[in-house]
Amino acid sequence: MKKFLSTILTIMIFAGVVSAQTISADSLKKDILKLIVEDYSTKTSAELDIKISMLPFQCLNIPDGKVNYELVNNDTDFKLTSRAVKRINIYLNDKLNRTINVPIEIKAYEEVPIAIDTIEREQPITLSKVRFKKINIADKSDFIVTKESLKKEIIAKKEFKEGEFIDRRFVKERPDVTMNSEVRIILNSDNGFQIAIDGIAKKDGVIGEYVTVENRMYNKVYNAKVIGENRVLVNI
Repeated sequence: MKKFLSTILTIMIFAGVVSAQTISADSLKKDILKLIVEDYSTKTSAELDIKISMLPFQCLNIPDGKVNYELVNNDTDFKLTSRAVKRINIYLNDKLNRTINVPIEIKAYEEVPIAIDTIEREQPITLSKVRFKKINIADKSDFIVTKESLKKEIIAKKEFKEGEFIDRRFVKERPDVTMNSEVRIILNSDNGFQIAIDGIAKKDGVIGEYVTVENRMYNKVYNAKVIGENRVLVNI
């Protein structure tokens, strides 16, 4: 009888054991890093070098089954920073098993304009005054001046030394309309009739912005949209 009860107990103990699998931290990093790099690649054209700093464990023990990972992407306002923490959902057989925080270090390389020689304050910055150099733009991505921007003349708001990165915070576009300059005012009626008159701009403006202009012959002031160099449009 005792032998019979012992056999039943042994069967019950083994029945309660669930087989498990061990995932090493290195294996986990490899799979998670692929997800993170793919996500960042959709948001920037920079050349990426992303590393996972460390995980708070050497290995992960979970029950046997199919394991999948999901990046919890809550970047409502994406910024290319040098450090970040990503949340990763771990699924077992398509059911959420746990969520972990993964710290990452980011380098992102892109060609940016560098001053060839000293560029004085209030001087134009053109393609002929810069060279392009690939640098790490993590923490700087919001301050990049693009090649497209340089095709339209921009002005230095500070002195840039030779070899200095052209920071967008310290430049301004040359306005298409300049305060106190003469402009051509296009008066556009609802029925498509247009006439052009001369005027004076009361402020600076670039294409797409609205500026106040004055026609002194008729003593009229208009709120006009800048549509070109020294050209503005008024709907009447």
